[in-house]
Amino acid sequence: MQAGGRFGSPLLGEIRLGEQGKKGEPQAIVFDSFSEYREARELASEIAKRDHLHEDVIFSDAMHVAVALALEDEGVSYTMPNVAWMFHRVRPEEVRDILLLRRHYPDDYKSLPMAGATEGLSSAEIEAAAELAKKLAPEQLDAFFFADRTGRA
Repeated sequence: MQAGGRFGSPLLGEIRLGEQGKKGEPQAIVFDSFSEYREARELASEIAKRDHLHEDVIFSDAMHVAVALALEDEGVSYTMPNVAWMFHRVRPEEVRDILLLRRHYPDDYKSLPMAGATEGLSSAEIEAAAELAKKLAPEQLDAFFFADRTGRA
């Protein structure tokens, strides 16, 4: 990882994270980002098979890494409300690039902030989170997972 939210590898070159956060506007996955999202999901599936983990855990882990790097780039601390704010600003191509790094350079990936944070979840916790994701709106999920002690996200 280099200053300014960049990390690099010989295969991937330099990857810039957190550009979305600088614009200050959350952006939904739009059609021109859909192929990057699909690629990221495919990479997560490939890595999950290799590492004997659930693909949603792999994808979520890469999201947490992308968020942590983007927050670091912005000079913002990793707190629950800041994470919720940045989750909506990380782009699919950023997650894809982090997953590419994980696939090709797993040891380098492990050194990134928040890498492996979601991999300790039990099967029951993964299933419970998947059920919540199906039943709650994104705003409700944010409030549930990222609320501070007073209930504010």
